[in-house]
Amino acid sequence: MWSKLNFLLRYTHRYRWWYAGGIVFLALTIWASVTIPEYIQKSIDAIALGRVDSSGDFYQYVGLILLLALGLMVVRSLSRVLFFVPGRLVERQLKGEMFRKLSTFGKAYYDANSSGSIISRINNDINGVRMITGFGLLQIGNILFSLSVTPYKMWAMSPTLTLYCMVPLVVIFIIVRFGMVIMVKNTHLRMEALQRLSGRTVSFLSGNAVIKSYNIHHWAEDKVEEENVSLLGFTLKIAWIRSFIMPLLGSMEQVLKIVVLFAGGLLVISGEFTIGQLTEYIAYAALLTHPIMGLGWVLTVFQQGFVGITSLQTIMNRKGEDDDKPALAAEQKAHLLDEGLHATDLTFQYHNGDAPVLKDLNFRIKPGQVVGITGPLGAGKSTLVNLLNGYLKPEAGQLFYGATDAAGLRGQDVRTRVRTVSQDVFLFSDTVENNIAFGKELQVDPSEIKKAVFRSALADELDRFPKKEQTMVGEKGIMLSGGQKQRISLARALYAPGQLLVLDDVFSAVDADTERFLIKQLFDNKVASMLVLVSNRMSVLERCDFNLVLEDGRLTAMGTHEELLQKSDFYRTTQKVQEGGEQ
Repeated sequence: MWSKLNFLLRYTHRYRWWYAGGIVFLALTIWASVTIPEYIQKSIDAIALGRVDSSGDFYQYVGLILLLALGLMVVRSLSRVLFFVPGRLVERQLKGEMFRKLSTFGKAYYDANSSGSIISRINNDINGVRMITGFGLLQIGNILFSLSVTPYKMWAMSPTLTLYCMVPLVVIFIIVRFGMVIMVKNTHLRMEALQRLSGRTVSFLSGNAVIKSYNIHHWAEDKVEEENVSLLGFTLKIAWIRSFIMPLLGSMEQVLKIVVLFAGGLLVISGEFTIGQLTEYIAYAALLTHPIMGLGWVLTVFQQGFVGITSLQTIMNRKGEDDDKPALAAEQKAHLLDEGLHATDLTFQYHNGDAPVLKDLNFRIKPGQVVGITGPLGAGKSTLVNLLNGYLKPEAGQLFYGATDAAGLRGQDVRTRVRTVSQDVFLFSDTVENNIAFGKELQVDPSEIKKAVFRSALADELDRFPKKEQTMVGEKGIMLSGGQKQRISLARALYAPGQLLVLDDVFSAVDADTERFLIKQLFDNKVASMLVLVSNRMSVLERCDFNLVLEDGRLTAMGTHEELLQKSDFYRTTQKVQEGGEQ
């Protein structure tokens, strides 16, 4: 509990002046609310005594009631604004921090947590925190003020009648409290079910093409239905409890009115109360029900919010892969690869693997060199690429950028100097221009965009698009072909190149003419000081300074195109197959 309160305090403290202003206006709201019944009582008693025409007090009371009512509208609105705005600001801050935190996690975390589960946490759990820091804190202030001022006013008018009113309030509160315990349990279960459903949904939408290809719609529907029914069950249990608790809280005002009318009516008959005082007391009783109802909502909001905080803390308290590593100074980053890079007995095994994927690799890449990496499927080429760009972490003493051990570097620092175009192309649901400019933090330069578009062999096709660079590509580039998506991703890397540019099989979805044009642009323009090309195409490999041949995670051969034709069976076979016209 204390850790959750500290979590909330860390975010709300920043907006303490907003909350202070909200408390002031909330106090004015309560003051106006409890003052209006006094003038109602005086007005009714003036009518009962027939002094409406003989005295101007009645009109004065009515005027004060109208002024207080108008003032109440203003201060109540301001109190809500001053509480709700910080809630939204906390939500924005939390989402930003969550994104930054998630970006520090490595492959192990994302293997264990589905995208849908993460999305559910960001949306639903943070919404719970927003409700606490906005509506929840407002209701707490409202309850504290109301339950201190209103009962005092009621007690001052009639202690006996106030005690009568307390009996149904206590009974209802006890019932509500037991209901809340059951609701919290089912809220936990519902949140877990929602995360599972989100994971299924995102997974099936991403694999929509596979589901269609294999005609397994019914299987996918059954899996979603299974999670959906589970979520429905927990949601209905919560709804059943609410359908009992909320009407009970809603009928509290009517119960108190019956108690007040019965017991207070006897006081009027006995002459201890006037009609105006009874009306005033009924108004106070009505004011008392609102904070009691609010207490039920607050319990719900805080219980659900605390469940969300527990989920968020599992992410926020988790260490990122690079949290313990010092950040490089700007000068160090700028010259990180000035002396190239080299690997010494580079071996890598995935956290959930039972054998190394790469074994004892030794090579050196110098500034100005173009290096090819080739090998059969599953040889470890993409793993090597992800070690070079910092997405995977090598052991100490195995990979060096210049004289700096890669194991001690933050991945973010490495990727300021290393750009990668991977096999898995990802485009944002935005314009072509914004997708290309995404990798550069500076202001968009249209001339540089056009240059990158030309070098990536996209210029002719882009001219045919209705809005040129401003054409929307759709979610994950759904409006484009595979080759167009790959070339936009290549243009992104060319627009903001680092010292090392790694292209992982970028020629797989382009035709022969486009391939030749891309090869010419990459080799002739020297877009980065070092270029690594992962490919099995001889038209690419024969132009590299030297090539690495990976087989079963081992570096089986290394050398120029001519040398490898003599030394490597795989390389020689690949050449013969491609010369025979097979791709």
